[in-house]
Amino acid sequence: MSSTAPEASTAGPPHGPKLTPYFFILFGMSAGLACIIVLLAELRDQLGFSEMGIGLAIGSGFAAAFVASLVMAPHADRGRAPPMLRAGLLLGIVGMVLLALGHELWHYMVGRAIFGFAMGTAGPAARRTVIVADPANLGRNIGRLGAWDVGGFVAGPMIAAGLNMIGGFRLTFWVMAAAMALLLPTAFRAQQDTAARDLERRGLKGLMRIRRLNGAFFVVSAYFVFFGTFESVWVLEMDSRGATSTMLAIGLSLAALPIPLFSPLGGSLAQRYGARRWAIGSLGTTTIVVVFYGIVPGVAALVAITMAHSVLEGFGFPAAPMLVSAAVPADRQASAQGLMSAVELASGAVSAVAAAWIYAAYGDTVVWVVTAISMAILLLIGAILTRPEDRQLVRPGVPSDPTRRPFQ
Repeated sequence: MSSTAPEASTAGPPHGPKLTPYFFILFGMSAGLACIIVLLAELRDQLGFSEMGIGLAIGSGFAAAFVASLVMAPHADRGRAPPMLRAGLLLGIVGMVLLALGHELWHYMVGRAIFGFAMGTAGPAARRTVIVADPANLGRNIGRLGAWDVGGFVAGPMIAAGLNMIGGFRLTFWVMAAAMALLLPTAFRAQQDTAARDLERRGLKGLMRIRRLNGAFFVVSAYFVFFGTFESVWVLEMDSRGATSTMLAIGLSLAALPIPLFSPLGGSLAQRYGARRWAIGSLGTTTIVVVFYGIVPGVAALVAITMAHSVLEGFGFPAAPMLVSAAVPADRQASAQGLMSAVELASGAVSAVAAAWIYAAYGDTVVWVVTAISMAILLLIGAILTRPEDRQLVRPGVPSDPTRRPFQ
């Protein structure tokens, strides 16, 4: 099994929907999001936004994606995943145009919110299709989706750095809007999956009563407490340490590069050895590493610790959506993934705003220690709730199919 990003020609099973359009759209939208993140310091310096203002703009994007994940995701379980993918892409283009035109803080809050709603619409639709298309390769396909998703996040900063040097942040947003528009023909080639649909239109009803699904959400929340802090603090801290816009872009790309390289292999290993075990082990290790974000000095050391952390993330993060997937049947996959996205984004939004305040008041060491403690508490709760009822890791007679195996 290769640990590199997947080739488009191997994107789907022989008789299932082609996954390539879903991979490409998430790649493009993630690249756009990365451009927004890497230019936060530029917006602060040129437009006079405060750290709290930056945190509010980030939080508005998380909040909008939260709403979209709850409202839109159930429609993918009813056979509407391809239209949702197209709608998400169109909204992303609109959001990027608003960011290119904006001058005031509220302009960027609205633009970031629209872009967040776009991500919350397209994401669950893509996840459902990838999960149900080929259950025998669930881990690999989730890892590949993550590879394309994070691959966009790796490419975005380099794109932003080059365009920002040529014509400033406005040119960057305009070019990204145009690039996303070029993906529209790909979006119209997205195919519907043939798995069971939510014909009873249950949507989110009853999902929160599933114990191990709740446990999976706690694990997911632990991941996104970190991501919210990272988005709110990392670029600003790099800037305060003297990093230029080019150094920020290179540093962010290098820091994120291990995730798309290792996530397909990580997903396959999680399916082989059990996603619960894999998620808890990898996230427990990364929680310790997070503390060092606030300890290491200088720009190079911060990039190095971020890269080391990203290697662990690459191997570990496909396990979290596998935990969620294993807790529900095929006709509830998008609803569960949408609810997972809402948990991700609520955790990220609260973390982003709180981290911005803690960072402004107490500095980077305190904010990263608080983040690590929060992650550890959430992970412990998730580990308890996802534990198999018999409390046995493996026992004779228990099938090791993708539905049961993630909870071994």
